Amino acid sequence: MALVRSRREEAAAFNSHAFALAEALRIHTALVLADEVQSQLLLAHRVPERLIWLVRDEGETPSGRLRDLVLPIPSANLTRMSQINLGLYSATLRGYIELDETVMCLSGIAGSGQLDLMLVTKPNRDFPWLRNQDLDRTKGLVGPKEFGRLLELALRFAAQGREGKPIGAIFVLGAKEQLEPFLRQLILNPCKGHARRVRSIHSPEFAESLREFCALDGAVVVNRDGVVESVGTYLDAPTKNVRLRRGLGARHAAAAAITRVTDAIAFAISESSGTVTLFDNGRSVLELERPAT
Repeated sequence: MALVRSRREEAAAFNSHAFALAEALRIHTALVLADEVQSQLLLAHRVPERLIWLVRDEGETPSGRLRDLVLPIPSANLTRMSQINLGLYSATLRGYIELDETVMCLSGIAGSGQLDLMLVTKPNRDFPWLRNQDLDRTKGLVGPKEFGRLLELALRFAAQGREGKPIGAIFVLGAKEQLEPFLRQLILNPCKGHARRVRSIHSPEFAESLREFCALDGAVVVNRDGVVESVGTYLDAPTKNVRLRRGLGARHAAAAAITRVTDAIAFAISESSGTVTLFDNGRSVLELERPAT
């Protein structure tokens, strides 16, 4: 019982000081990982005018307050900062947070039931991938349903692998007619001739087939409706002017290149680290890392 009381005392102190700082800085919005907090304990303290709850399973607002919002995120084991980055990116794309708005973000170790990380940020100051003038274009391109589902699959495959081995893969989401000049099949396309509903990324049955297809060389190409057009596809976009941080290889260069010459976005799964990287407009805009084991 002493351990339980100690953890509750730690949580109460963390929440109290976090929201005292939010009040002092006149912060009106807080982004909170709902799975790692008991809402009644959190709300025992004066809180900002609005909470955005990051939840792994969509449901009712944990606090029940009318101004609060629920933002579903994929159920994946991510680092504290990756949880914040994902929530902030998604909330900004949906218009829940303004680019120049000061926000307090609260996160914790997945499964711990306790918040232990606080970040005060402005999206356009601390996250370069949200500064650019193409944000409206990205909002129009990324259908929240297709974007969220493809991200969920990428994170799941990165965490679980295939037959006990890590997966490395590229998923491209964009308009088929715009992508076609830069696509070349390395093998006969296994998806050709099958009904659209069978090839949908929203089909639970197709998800396991998609995991098997990730073992093939090449990318998985998905249209804007969430239908897989091809697998085992070579991305033939020029990589000459693509700049990546050190440590990223050919798979990431190909993913970046295809988004530079089209309006598509791409997810790359690193086989070595399990990190999922989102590319848009030829740049890495979001990296989601798994905790070190």
